[in-house]
Amino acid sequence: MSEVDENGVVFAEFTDVNHLSFQPLHISSDSEGYVFVADWWDHHVLLLNSQLQEERILIDRNSEVAPLWPERLYYNELTSQLYVLHRSSSGFSSEVISIVSLR
Repeated sequence: MSEVDENGVVFAEFTDVNHLSFQPLHISSDSEGYVFVADWWDHHVLLLNSQLQEERILIDRNSEVAPLWPERLYYNELTSQLYVLHRSSSGFSSEVISIVSLR
């Protein structure tokens, strides 16, 4: 994953060395430049800083809200809540929206 300008110059790049099966499906960001990444294959949501360096894993299989195949993200800055659209444990055909408070 890279941040590039209109001329293709790379400003920042994220290479995931901790998760070999990294498969980002969707990203969201906040006004401070933090980036939320839905990692579909590894079943978690990452938080990257404005330099695209990993800050931490926000949600994973051990979290209260365990996303199975997270697909879409929306971060509401007013409420500090992250909305995660993911597949439910009952199968690929049913989708669930989980809301996670980040305060």
